[in-house]
Amino acid sequence: MGVRKKYKRKIVRSNRLFYWYVEPDIDDEGIIKLHIVSEDKKLIVTYEVGQHSIKNKPPFIVIIGEEFEGWTTEYIGYRRVLTPQWSDEIITPKWIGEIIDWCLLKDKEINIVNWKGEILRPIS
Repeated sequence: MGVRKKYKRKIVRSNRLFYWYVEPDIDDEGIIKLHIVSEDKKLIVTYEVGQHSIKNKPPFIVIIGEEFEGWTTEYIGYRRVLTPQWSDEIITPKWIGEIIDWCLLKDKEINIVNWKGEILRPIS
């Protein structure tokens, strides 16, 4: 089954179609989150908007789908990894493209974090 396209924006990266949208996460106290989903639903990630401005807390992304380049351990549920310091005050298609490119980049440092963003262990 494909992705529900209503209220989602499209972006093409690496000759693949992705959909993205921003909405509050009711299960997480209404925190505004960016959601990115590939058309085949293999790459699914969420990013809490505004992490860049939080002092002493490195930003992280939540990997929900099975696809994430550089992940070498067995897939088990949601995974959280540190991200580069993106400027996330304004959500633009350029920034969405940077996130997708980073997720598909094979040679990157991956540090696993817990739900608070505290480093648990590096895997690369």
